Amino acid sequence: MALNTAEFLLAIDVTSSGTPEEKLKWAFRMYDVDGNGVIDIQEMTKIVQAIYDMLGACSSNKPADSAEERAKNIFAKMDENNDGQLTQDEFLKGCLQDEELSKMLAP
Repeated sequence: MALNTAEFLLAIDVTSSGTPEEKLKWAFRMYDVDGNGVIDIQEMTKIVQAIYDMLGACSSNKPADSAEERAKNIFAKMDENNDGQLTQDEFLKGCLQDEELSKMLAP
């Protein structure tokens, strides 16, 4: 899926000047790769790996956990009903309660 110009400009605006909740809602939509309204463990693992790759390109610090382990830890914190999927509400609540996670997933 390619972004059109308007979507790109909206993404730049939200990520640079939006409220934390707006940034997290935008991040959720971006991370919901298949567009089904939830994030599953495979999508979260891809997200974490992409973030690790980006951070690795910017720094020599390697994360202690693998992308898979970090994704499992994120799910353990956020997946309130343990159904293996994160709804937007679970994602927002989990990120807003964990500053480190919020910074990682929606900088």
